[in-house]
Amino acid sequence: MQPFSRTVGEDLSAEVVNPPSRQSMTSPVLESWLRLCSIEGVGDLTVLRLVRAWHSPDAVLRASRDELIQSGCSQQLADAIRRRPDSSTRRNLHRELKAIEREHVDVRSVLDQTYPARLRMIADPPPLLYITGTLTEQDELAVAIVGARRATAAGRAMTEELSRDLAGAGMTVVSGLARGVDAAA
Repeated sequence: MQPFSRTVGEDLSAEVVNPPSRQSMTSPVLESWLRLCSIEGVGDLTVLRLVRAWHSPDAVLRASRDELIQSGCSQQLADAIRRRPDSSTRRNLHRELKAIEREHVDVRSVLDQTYPARLRMIADPPPLLYITGTLTEQDELAVAIVGARRATAAGRAMTEELSRDLAGAGMTVVSGLARGVDAAA
């Protein structure tokens, strides 16, 4: 098995396993996703490759070191995946799960049928989408606003005005919610 063989724009729709739903994934499933994403040295592309090879984050986390290596992981990556999260990581995961619940955030994975199809087709789609509000078919008309984390006051004000105008015109405004311009959007 070669988990690291995805090409740019390759359709992940064959990997979709979760049925359509308006509700967020269950806590144990979300916890597996968050735990996999929290492993030191594991970025979004590696998460996607691992989940594509193993069909779920839980399966990746349950795989033995030898199975991970046989599937194309380096020894260092296999060891990092097999290592239990330390107390600080467990606390951070718990806090993130509580914040998601408290703020009523809908989290969708790249394996969910309700994950935006066009986003799934990019070279390295985000493994998880954090959605506040609603996501509808009309959201196909969307604009992403990203920028400097250390934006000037004028830059943030311009971003807020532009975002408000676009949303008022019926466009969906997408942001990564990082500090600066992203947060202003």
